[in-house]
Amino acid sequence: MKATRVKNAYMKKKDPLFVRESLLDAAFELAATKGMADVTVNKVSELAAVTKGAFFNHFDSKETLVTELMQMLLTRLGRQFDRLMAEEQNSDGCFTRAYIRAAFSEGIDERKVWGALLSLMASRDQVGRVWDNWLTERLKRHSKTDSRIELRIVRLAADGVWLERIMNAKSKNLKGVDEYLLEMTRIR
Repeated sequence: MKATRVKNAYMKKKDPLFVRESLLDAAFELAATKGMADVTVNKVSELAAVTKGAFFNHFDSKETLVTELMQMLLTRLGRQFDRLMAEEQNSDGCFTRAYIRAAFSEGIDERKVWGALLSLMASRDQVGRVWDNWLTERLKRHSKTDSRIELRIVRLAADGVWLERIMNAKSKNLKGVDEYLLEMTRIR
């Protein structure tokens, strides 16, 4: 997720989209690895190798940056869910199975996205609302396939899984839990 740094400051000024992406990438990296306490204007600007003035040229506040970061992460998460749902044979419960598979994803990049999401949601009411709106819209979109109470319970269990995996990356006590949760989505 890291942008390639431009060494020539003159070239960076010519590419405002690169600067914006660099700031979002820096905020993501800090949120995912150090938590929201380290997502400050100074640290984000420093990691992105831009001035605070450049930061404020792109974002009017840290809160604006964080909200946009949340939107960016949810877009990535949505693409992952869409890819996982496209692999499904059975549409009943497909969103919930994608939710489970995403929670159990082994890639460090996916785990960092979930970690950053958790860090963001825990720190800001506004960001929590962005998550809630995203999830509500997704559930509305998949209401014909994923509205059963049993599937909601499974998604809540998956939330516990990703929290466990974020808090304890080497957790081994989840062996078989993913298969069990996936099977629960098929029980009627």
